[in-house]
Amino acid sequence: MAKKHTQKKGGSNLSLIKWFTLLLACGFLFWFALGFYQNYTLNHAPPMDEIVDNEASIGEIIAPMVEPAHETFTLIFEDKLPEPIRKQTSRSTTTTDKHQIALIIDDVGYDMKAFRRLLALPFPITVSILPDAPYAKQAAQAAFQHGIPVMLHMPMQTSNPKYTSKMEKFYLHSAMSKTIFTQVFEDALVKVPHAVGINNHMGSALTENDKAMQWLMALCKKHGLFFIDSRTSATSVAAKVAKEQGLSWNTRDIFLDHSIEAKALAHAWQSALSCASRNDTCVMLAHPHKETVSFLEKNIKSDFYSQFISIESALK
Repeated sequence: MAKKHTQKKGGSNLSLIKWFTLLLACGFLFWFALGFYQNYTLNHAPPMDEIVDNEASIGEIIAPMVEPAHETFTLIFEDKLPEPIRKQTSRSTTTTDKHQIALIIDDVGYDMKAFRRLLALPFPITVSILPDAPYAKQAAQAAFQHGIPVMLHMPMQTSNPKYTSKMEKFYLHSAMSKTIFTQVFEDALVKVPHAVGINNHMGSALTENDKAMQWLMALCKKHGLFFIDSRTSATSVAAKVAKEQGLSWNTRDIFLDHSIEAKALAHAWQSALSCASRNDTCVMLAHPHKETVSFLEKNIKSDFYSQFISIESALK
């Protein structure tokens, strides 16, 4: 009996050793598989611009005479821009032909992927850059190097409370003293190097304020800037004050992308052509929505390239 008991005990110990060895082997295989998976993932990760999905609610789609509604833009963490494709003078069209279109792209400084595509368009454009955008200086420098006129897209007070909470931290409003008003404007101007003019971002309330517009146009005159009224209010006095103070100026005629539906974009483009035929020159605003950029790339045929001029050539 003692012998049988000893054999049973030895067999039990052997079984435990086998199970322990098996568990060690399984653990080793698990860690080996995990290490292989992590290494494969790191070496086969997609490019950053395919996986970034941060969004900033800064776009505006503005109906004529109506305060803007907001769209979202994807932030692209990309700092590589194409080499300059034109010298400074080649983008600044000085032709005296009539029936032309000056296209300003607002809200630049967020989506750098869209911005790179805008730089490559084969006809003149102007870019208007938001001062607090994360890539404001980078976009301004790149546009300047490509011969594209740069504007400051200056945030201004809206009359619609719905949009007040969505305004940038620093914007011009009627409650400011002249000293603070001046400081906010000049700080914004520093953030957008090479700016030659400005237009209002939002601003349905402030552009109706004669005193504020007097201050604004005096600052534009001081810095040698022209002014374009985005006309977010039917009763804006901005263009009138700019003219009275002897500034070079003009006013928005058409929004290309009030709607980003394909039919709406096509209709707005036809409206711009009609506008230019009636008024010699049409000022058209658009935004760097992917739909808008695709429309400009695919639907503006080479026959129309000569009709585009920089905003500097459309000033009054």
